Parts: sequence; C-alpha cells; structure tokens
Amino acid sequence: MKKIQIRKEIPTVKTIVVKTGSRILTADGHETRVKRLVDDLVQLQKSGIRTILVSSGAIAHGMRALNLQKRPTTIPLQQACASIGQNKLMHMYEKYFGVHDMIIGQVLLTWDDLRSKKRYLNLRNTFSQLLECGAIPIVNENDSVGVEEIQFGNNDVLGAQVALLAQADLFINLTDVGGLFDKNPHKDKTAKHIPVVSNVSSVQKLANEKKSEISVGGMSTKLKAAEIVNRAGIYALIGDGFDQRLLDLLVNENCATLFLPSNAKMSSRHRWIAFSGQASGTLIVDDGAKKALIEKGKSLLPAGIRQVKGSFKAGDMVEVTTLDGIAIAKGLSNYSSEEMGSICGCKSFEISGKLGHKNFDEAIHRDNLVLV
Repeated sequence: MKKIQIRKEIPTVKTIVVKTGSRILTADGHETRVKRLVDDLVQLQKSGIRTILVSSGAIAHGMRALNLQKRPTTIPLQQACASIGQNKLMHMYEKYFGVHDMIIGQVLLTWDDLRSKKRYLNLRNTFSQLLECGAIPIVNENDSVGVEEIQFGNNDVLGAQVALLAQADLFINLTDVGGLFDKNPHKDKTAKHIPVVSNVSSVQKLANEKKSEISVGGMSTKLKAAEIVNRAGIYALIGDGFDQRLLDLLVNENCATLFLPSNAKMSSRHRWIAFSGQASGTLIVDDGAKKALIEKGKSLLPAGIRQVKGSFKAGDMVEVTTLDGIAIAKGLSNYSSEEMGSICGCKSFEISGKLGHKNFDEAIHRDNLVLV
C-alpha cells in the first residue's frame, strides 16, 4: 500500500478521527461523496493508520425518508427521524465499505457515556478492540433516545471527544468549505484562506454562524472542537469534504486549515477531567489557593477553600472557582462535600481532629487536577 502523504507540520500519525457533516452525506450527489470518503478511509486503514469515523446524518436521512424539507422542531419527531435515518446511514456505509471487504462497527453514544468514568473507560476499551480487530468504528450520537444530545446540537464536539477517547494524533473535521477564511467565502470572493492557526481563540471572531435546514453546526462549533483537541495535544484539520478528497486535505494546505496543538498530550485521566467528566459540586477558593494552582502548579489544600457547593462523594468531579465565580480548574475530590465543608479553611494537620480521620493532606491532588 502506498504511503499516505501528510502535511509537514504534522508528525507521525498512528490514529486519525474523521468527522463528516450532514450536508456531505445527504445533499445532491452524496452517494459519490460517500464512496470517495470510504475509499480514502480504507486507504488510511490499510496503510497502517488506525481510523475512526464520526458521522452526522441520521436525522437528515430520516427527514429524506419522511419527505420533510425542514429539520423538525419537536424532540419526538427528531428522534423518530434519527431512528429511521441511522438504519439508512449504516446501510449506505455497509454497502461502500463492503466493496473493500472492510469490517465496520457501529458505536452510538450519549453524553452520559462520556461523563461516567466507568463507561468512558469501557468505551475506550471498545474502540481499542475494534481497531485491533482491523475494523473501522462508525460513531454517532444516539439521537433516537437522547434528548440532551439533540438539544446540544452538533457532532463537532462529539468528534473531538472521540479523538480524546481514542488518544488520536489528528482530528479531521470535514465541512463544505476549505477551512477557515478571513471572510465568508460563499459571500465574498476576496476572502483569503488561512492555512495554519496556532491559537484557536485568536480566530474565533471569524466564525460564520450560518446553518442549513438539515445541519445545526456552524464554524464556531468546529473551532470549539479544534480548541478542545488542541488543548489535549492533538492536531486538528478543518477542510472541504464536499468537493475535495479526504486524502487531499492531509497534504494540500489550500483546501484545509491546520490547527496546531499548544501542549504535550494529556493523559487519558486528565482528558476526561478537563473535557468529559461532569462536576458534581464546586469548591470556591481564595486568592492564595488560586495562585498556588495556576502559578506554582500545586495541589489544592483545604486551607485555601472558602466555600463548598453541591453534593458529592470522595472521588467525584468538582469544579474549582475563584471568589468572583471564575472557573480555574476541575479535579477529583479526595473528600465528600460534607467532609469538605468541615475541613475547608483548615490546615492539613487539623483534618484528623475535624473528621476523626485523615486519608489525604490535599483536597484535590495535583495529579487529579486540570486547569481550565
């Protein structure tokens, strides 16, 4: 198999997550685009690059089957469209991957699957086993049962979450434009393409919020997804999957924008803490604790905690905020909310006197804490 060409800025790639939008999969001529996409995914897989596809399109295909011109506004009808459309979507993938004798596996996710540490780890094992078997996982949100998923509104962030989960090296977000421009290229022919971005926050203002009747994601959600994976140390590409081939995006800077990661790769635990886990409570800290966390990279000690909010158990996720309500970190609490309420403001040597025991000196150990 011919070696896959990849842009020089990206080092060796072992795992790629590709997310494709609804319009690519449903607009006129979509069968040709899907066949082309599948051909390229198979080439990636056969070249030795582990490949995962995150696919939108279930609701859109259901709308087509029910002859609906506009995305339904009611959740039950959206769920019905998703149920009908997911079957059609997978049948289409089965047809084109079958031409290459390539095995695919369907994975339907809800946000609860990502927020639960146990289910998150089980999912990671599932992806690992599918890839080890030589299969290409095809992932979608489980819109037929999940209300929050539909209301959340797009698969861009889901794609980023899968990239974190699979510890991917590269996340590719396929859309109908060739990446990021300084103006809307559909409206202004003088728009200039931006080939590389080193800081996502510096280009957020360029996002275009226009959405189609079948798609609910705009460029801002794609930038949010890029920012998530970049923070975790993963490269991101946003590019044209409508008129261009996936393999061309990997090497041609004119049809995609590359977003460079700012940090070394986070551990799986830190990724879950930072981006997936849901906080059960809040610890409000003073300025001294804030400085120790942000500037000195220290653990959070009970002495710096001024207030405890919410109900949580030892080991649960909590958010850490400043006195003026700004979130600065997330982490796994060493104590329950009741225990934390008793020891907040205390020195470490005072913990046992307050609780009758002392399992830890720290409220949150640095190894279980991530700055946000």
